[in-house]
Amino acid sequence: MIDKGFSIKFAFGFPESTYAFDGDIPFPDGLDINTTYGLEIGNQWYFLKEESFGLGLDVNWIDLQYGYASAEDPLIGEIRRNTLEGSFLEFGPVATFAFKDMFAIDAYYNLRPTVLASYYRDQNDDFILLQDFSFAHGLGLGARFKILYIGYEYTFGNFDGEISADGEYEDVPEEFDRQKMSGINSKLIIGLQF
Repeated sequence: MIDKGFSIKFAFGFPESTYAFDGDIPFPDGLDINTTYGLEIGNQWYFLKEESFGLGLDVNWIDLQYGYASAEDPLIGEIRRNTLEGSFLEFGPVATFAFKDMFAIDAYYNLRPTVLASYYRDQNDDFILLQDFSFAHGLGLGARFKILYIGYEYTFGNFDGEISADGEYEDVPEEFDRQKMSGINSKLIIGLQF
């Protein structure tokens, strides 16, 4: 249970209402992202290994999170919102407490180089796109039963979304400054760690 390994994990996130947009562009109500779905692929290496304790490096090569919402506006019609959060080469320390060869508890912190985007599109395909790159953070706690992994991860970070737009909304980038985008998300993680 305290050895280098490869992991593939699926995430079900429950973000705050300000996730991927906390700015002042007047979007219709009902476009909050309530759930995200994600995939994480990574590795662990241990530098300090005792019988029941290990300290090492946790790396996620790729961590993608996707969210979707839609709402009806009486003037515009249906508006759809998609969010995509992509972290690449996130890394940090991991501490593992092992109990025999069956069960272990992992606690970790990751620094997350992250791109966050929020895309609003109406039924005429006119759109507003907010996007930014920043260093976010992740704190996690998980339990392993042999190769099965179940855990909780809290990710957070601040982003200042650059605006691009087209069609009906092409004046929005001139009317508004960069928009705040929160990266706060609480995630249930389920997967396999070999």
